[in-house]
Amino acid sequence: MKIAQIATGLLIAALGVTTAFCDEKQYALQDAYAAALATSENIKIAEEGVVQADSRIDQARTYLLPRLTGNAGNTWYNKTLPPEGGAFLFQPRDQFQAGLVLTQPLYTGGRTLAAFRTARTLLEMSRKQLTTAQQDMLLNVAAAYFEVLKAQKLLEVSGDSLSRMEQYKKVTERVASTRRTKANISDLLRAKTLVSQAAISVVSARDRLRIARRMLSMLTRLPEDAIVVEPPAQAQPAENLERLKALALEYRDDFAGARLNRKAAEQNITLVRGSHYPQVSAEGGVRYQDSRPAMITDETVYYGGIRLLVPIFEGGLMKAEVAEARSKLRQAEYATELLRRNIDTEVYEMSVNLETVTSVLESTRLQYADAKENFETVTYLFGEGLASSLMVIDAQQALFLAERELVNVTYERQVAILRLWKSIGLLGKETQ
Repeated sequence: MKIAQIATGLLIAALGVTTAFCDEKQYALQDAYAAALATSENIKIAEEGVVQADSRIDQARTYLLPRLTGNAGNTWYNKTLPPEGGAFLFQPRDQFQAGLVLTQPLYTGGRTLAAFRTARTLLEMSRKQLTTAQQDMLLNVAAAYFEVLKAQKLLEVSGDSLSRMEQYKKVTERVASTRRTKANISDLLRAKTLVSQAAISVVSARDRLRIARRMLSMLTRLPEDAIVVEPPAQAQPAENLERLKALALEYRDDFAGARLNRKAAEQNITLVRGSHYPQVSAEGGVRYQDSRPAMITDETVYYGGIRLLVPIFEGGLMKAEVAEARSKLRQAEYATELLRRNIDTEVYEMSVNLETVTSVLESTRLQYADAKENFETVTYLFGEGLASSLMVIDAQQALFLAERELVNVTYERQVAILRLWKSIGLLGKETQ
């Protein structure tokens, strides 16, 4: 009886909290989405990846532009050469030199442009990784959100079951006090046991709700006592399985990222090969020199020319690096094909799972309707003395199990629909 009293108190408290918060801010599923996307460390990490990739484009662009460098220095010597000085002095006591050099790459074997294109490809990849991370977060938030709704509903169902068993216990108490037979006393003891079991279910449902709220708060940073509202029923894709598979290959950002990775691996071959080709650059500058004692070379000199750098022997370095780059390309191709097959399987699994859950939900609704009608009928017959207490207990248990199953399957179907949207890469984009 103590457990029953505690559970009843918890249920009343929960209902009181709900009433107290009815005027508080309510959070819809879209609110939870927005809060999670704004505060999630995983999303921020992916966003920083985009920032870094964008910076790499700026870095690659600098290799297409001319470079201007300056230099200056002052040197002191212990003596002049020749020591006695003269008109042909080639080492002064003190010499200052300064200069500016402008270098413009003219030909780099295609390496510079390949690096720029690769950087742009990597930026696209990082954006795909960001949207993939966002969709993962949306699915996790939705699952946690529906878990809170399910836990709230299960607490309500457990409370209804406890109320029904309390009513049944009152009837058996009245019957036992009127006709104190062993059968009636046994019915009363059984009723007390069932009340205790129903109370335990309330306590368990209450704990489940607390944990569900905690998980949602962890993902979204919303208050743990946030009031969440029932969202509209999720719309499931209307296309057949083959069309869903085709849509997945079209819209999945991770698959698009894999193809971009393959493209980057192709560009990397050009980048590696170009680093071993002759390099041509134009160079121009100005050089200033001032010595004490003065030298005939002290003056301002302007110069310009073409610089050619030709690798002659590298010990097979180019061959080894190109072989590695080609291997990375094959690796990217294998990874893309593997992901394609995994996506095909995932869409199939999510589609079949949704079909199964939908079928189970239809059966569960019928089961619940039958269990509810049976309980009402048996309760009426018991009140008229035409049904045994065992029939009431069986009807109550059947109704409680049917209610719980209906709640579980109802929300499982909502999450299953979202998982299917996620598998085709359109979670959060259904209305776009």
